[in-house]
Amino acid sequence: MNPNRVDRRSSCLLLAGAVLAGTAMAQDQPSPERPFVFAREIWQGPVTAAALEDDSTFARPPDRVEMVSRPVGADDAGDHFVQRIRGWIEAPRTGSYRFSITSDDDGLLYFSPSEDPADRTVVAAVRGFTGPGEFDRQKQQTSRAFTLIKGQRYYLEARHRDQDGADHVSIAWRVPGMPSDVSIPIGMALEPEFTLETWENVPRGDPSLLQVFETPPDRVQRLFSMGSSDVGVNVATRLRGRFLPPVDGEYRFLVTADDLAELRLIDPVQPQGWSRVAGLTGFTSPNGWDERSEQISSPIRLKAGVPVLLEARHWQGTGPGHIGIGVVGPGGLDLRPIKSTLKPAETMESRTR
Repeated sequence: MNPNRVDRRSSCLLLAGAVLAGTAMAQDQPSPERPFVFAREIWQGPVTAAALEDDSTFARPPDRVEMVSRPVGADDAGDHFVQRIRGWIEAPRTGSYRFSITSDDDGLLYFSPSEDPADRTVVAAVRGFTGPGEFDRQKQQTSRAFTLIKGQRYYLEARHRDQDGADHVSIAWRVPGMPSDVSIPIGMALEPEFTLETWENVPRGDPSLLQVFETPPDRVQRLFSMGSSDVGVNVATRLRGRFLPPVDGEYRFLVTADDLAELRLIDPVQPQGWSRVAGLTGFTSPNGWDERSEQISSPIRLKAGVPVLLEARHWQGTGPGHIGIGVVGPGGLDLRPIKSTLKPAETMESRTR
C-alpha cells in the first residue's frame, strides 16, 4: 500500500467546504485546540472503493454533519453512502503508537505526523469488510509504528463507504503502557488496571508472615489481567486490584500460584480491614483453578456496583512461577483470571493534561 500525500491547497479547500456546510456551525468544527472532538460527515449515494482515495468525492457539502467525542461511524445512515470522520488527537504519553481501522465496507485511515491535515497519508485500510471491533482481520488494517510526543496534537481521518447490509467504521490505537498487541478504540479505556509488585531474593516463607511486604518493592508492573506468569525465582509478589460485581449475589474467589499464596479482600460494605479468603500451601499449574480445595473461597455475598479490593500475596521458589486471581458468580460468571474490560474513557482531553 503506497501512502498518498495530500495536496496542501486541496486539503485546505476541503476543510473550508466542510466548515461552510449548512448542517454544521463553524464554531463546532474540530480543531487542534479541541482534541478528541471529531466531525462525522455523511454523503448519501453509492461510491466505489477507489473513490475513497479521490478528494473530489468529499468536495461538496455533506448531507449530514455531527460532532462526536469518539471516532465511530453512524449506524442509522441506511445503505449506499460514504462518510468521513476527522479531527485531532493528543498523545497521552511519549512513545510508539500504531493506528487501526475497522469497517464494513471498505475504509481508509489517514494520519498526519503533525497538526497539519495537508501532511496526512494513508496508513491503514480495510479492503472489503471486517466485523465490528475486528482490528486484526487484515494485515493492512494496522499502521506502522509512529513516535508521538506527549501533549502534541495530530490529525486523523477515516473514510468509509457502505453498499448495503451492516455498516460500521471505527478507529483504534495501541498506546504505550497498554498491552502491545491490543488495539483500543479511541475514546475507550481498559479498566480497571491491576498492579504486580515484586521483591527479589526473598527466602521461603508463609506469604501472610513475610515482612518484605512492608518494604518498597524492587519493581512494579501495570497489568490488565489478574494473572502473571514467569515472575522470577526466589521472589515475593503482591497482586492487587478491584472487582466490580455486576449483580447482587454470592461470589467465590480463586487463587492459582507457584509456590505459596494467600488471597485477601476488603469488602467495602464491611470495611474491617483485609480478611483471608483462600490460599495455597503448595503449587498449582497456571490454569489449575480447582486443583486444591484451599484455593477457592467460601461464597461471599456482594452488592452490584460496590467494588471489592483484592490482594494476593505470593512466594515463588524455583521455576518460572505464576500468580493469578479469578472469580465465579451468579449467572454463570466465570473470570479466571479477572481481566480489564473496554469502557468509555474519561474525557480524553482531561487525561492528557
